[in-house]
Amino acid sequence: MEEKNRFSSLLEQLMSVAELKNYTLAQELQYDVSYISKWVSGRMIPAEKTEKKVLQGISRCIVTATDVEGQEKLLHDYHVDNLQELEMAIYDNLEAEYNYVKDLQKNTGTTVSPKTFYYIELTLPQFISKMRHPVLRRVKSLDIMAAMDLMAMNHEYRLQIVSIENGHLSDQRMYPDVHFSLLMNLEFSEWDYVYDTIFLINMLTNFTHIDFQLYGGKQACGRSIFTVKDDFAISGMLMGHNRCVSVAVSEDADNCNVLYYGVKAFCSREQLLFRKTTMREMLIKYDYVHTLLSPNPRWLVGHMTEHFLPDDLFEEILEQLADSDESLKDTVFTMEDLRSVHCLNRNILEESKVRVMIYESAFSSLAVSDELDFYNYKVHLSVNQRLRYMEHLLDLCMNQENLEVKLVYGRFVSDFQYIADQCVFLSDVISYLRLDNSSDRNNLVIINRADMQNVFDQFYEEIWNKCEDVVVSDKAAVDTYIRHVMQGIRLISRME
Repeated sequence: MEEKNRFSSLLEQLMSVAELKNYTLAQELQYDVSYISKWVSGRMIPAEKTEKKVLQGISRCIVTATDVEGQEKLLHDYHVDNLQELEMAIYDNLEAEYNYVKDLQKNTGTTVSPKTFYYIELTLPQFISKMRHPVLRRVKSLDIMAAMDLMAMNHEYRLQIVSIENGHLSDQRMYPDVHFSLLMNLEFSEWDYVYDTIFLINMLTNFTHIDFQLYGGKQACGRSIFTVKDDFAISGMLMGHNRCVSVAVSEDADNCNVLYYGVKAFCSREQLLFRKTTMREMLIKYDYVHTLLSPNPRWLVGHMTEHFLPDDLFEEILEQLADSDESLKDTVFTMEDLRSVHCLNRNILEESKVRVMIYESAFSSLAVSDELDFYNYKVHLSVNQRLRYMEHLLDLCMNQENLEVKLVYGRFVSDFQYIADQCVFLSDVISYLRLDNSSDRNNLVIINRADMQNVFDQFYEEIWNKCEDVVVSDKAAVDTYIRHVMQGIRLISRME
């Protein structure tokens, strides 16, 4: 029996779930049933000129024809919440497979890809294009291993590989069944501590919607390997900044899994660059406390957090959470323990030497969105509460001699100018990142290795000391800006 193309296989699978007959789909699309039979059997695919209309019709028909049990299965498989999103997800999946088969047909004259194909050389854009295999649209279960010498690539290709294109991060829902482990090489001499560190922060942020782990090892030097367990693999040797040689592309399960397990063998706990954690775990294991007590605390604040709360506002928020439907116990920690941590934090700011850089966007975001990150739990502040928060922060900035505060006004790197700023809390003992995403999942990571800690230390010192065009040090200028934000909050209150 002749092997089907990927589009036909997906179409048949979806029609089976929906218990949708060929003639029923033909009636809905107003096509002869023979066309539907040829699409399902793989003898042909829809015409390019009617592709969008046909795929939209198929997606709509699949959703409406499916019974409740089948719809629940599809909603679960595609990780969407309602039938409208399901229709869009099915269309997206069909389109990806259709384009893959169409391009294959144009380039090779066949609609079924050979199990393994070799290229003497590909440019990195060509490599990346082939790396974006339609299997990646499957979100119900996906296991990916990659070994890529990212830092040796040109900036634009790095951004494409980790889906940070045109300065924007991908905005996606949570996919807990998608597992991605990336091994990258850190041993090179041209490290740009500002650009490369911001790139790492944003790569971590971009992948908080999946189970993502980042490893460092020289085994990735000169390599470009990307493999999906059981389904797909592409591998090559990186030459220079923008091309790969000896490229192999395979859909053979055995070949894919040889590469998959080969890369996996190098992804040990010792190679892990960032260790995932939760706020509850940080509090229970005293990691949060250690970040406050450790020598040389340095903070880069991308969104406002509980660190700058006055006592009365802290108590109001604590009581508000305790009285809400949300369980404070499940969200963070006990009330008494949080009071102790808050007290310690207040004493650290008043008595210890702390260096803090706060992004301008953190001020404006609090003023407009009213959202505060309270121990990794988002709370909404009233106008009065926002003003009290800002008044207390202003008092800290102006009157605490041991607290050095600078304002980050602008962007360190233009490639990331439209991306949300993140929080980095560094010290000489334990350091962590608090990433801003939409779900509060997978967004806390502790720096796990000394070499990565050194990268972040160098990054902080460079932006603190050398980026005078972006970092405002003048105390009077900081005072003026905070007062400007407070006036903005007052103006917003008149609109409510």
